Amino acid sequence: MRYITTNVPPTDLHGVADISWHARAACNGVDPATADELYFHTPNDDYAIAEAKEICSWCPVRRECFNYALDNEVKEGIWGGLTEAERLTWHDQVENRLDYSRVKAAIEGRDIQLSRLERRTLTRYASAQGWSPNRLAHTLQIGVEWARDLLRVEARAIENRDRDNLASDPNPAETARQAVLDGQQPPRSGQAHDGDGPERDRSIPRKDRRGKVVAQKPKPVARHVQTQALINNLRKAV
Repeated sequence: MRYITTNVPPTDLHGVADISWHARAACNGVDPATADELYFHTPNDDYAIAEAKEICSWCPVRRECFNYALDNEVKEGIWGGLTEAERLTWHDQVENRLDYSRVKAAIEGRDIQLSRLERRTLTRYASAQGWSPNRLAHTLQIGVEWARDLLRVEARAIENRDRDNLASDPNPAETARQAVLDGQQPPRSGQAHDGDGPERDRSIPRKDRRGKVVAQKPKPVARHVQTQALINNLRKAV
């Protein structure tokens, strides 16, 4: 599967079925028996390992070879100039990989191998952009019903984020102390507020320990947080 386009620079990522890079590999053309001895050597064969790494050091598709081993969970032999032991950490972490270039390539229609985290990122993007279940199913190569469920879950997560992402009080102890000085009920432990709700009434002046009124500084509110208290305050200001 080749990547052909006239308006987007071609990516260096290869599709799942694209093995065209094999022809440009430095080990291409090596006798199969010799290749098996070098790249699929016996344990602790330092000579074979050194010889294989020497060939890999000037290979023009070393990165593609390494990615192929990770994407297809090939743990035996030398791939991309690294032995099985040297690639072990990479194999363990591949499911937590988040490469936005891969996500972007998949969005553009490439058949790219994605990690668990990359697939979730793409699903979150698809939900925010209003993708249909059929389009997501085609992109991730999954069933339509499964794609519909994924979009529903991500839409709910986005809704909960926008509704509940309130600014937590950075200094709850000071807020509770000031509430007592103001004659108000201290907020509960862990209570979140947006800076304009009833937890901190702007109409009541704040006082210090000597009873002097303290000038209040406005607390910024995230743009996506639109609480009813904030809307009411804006209406009063108008």
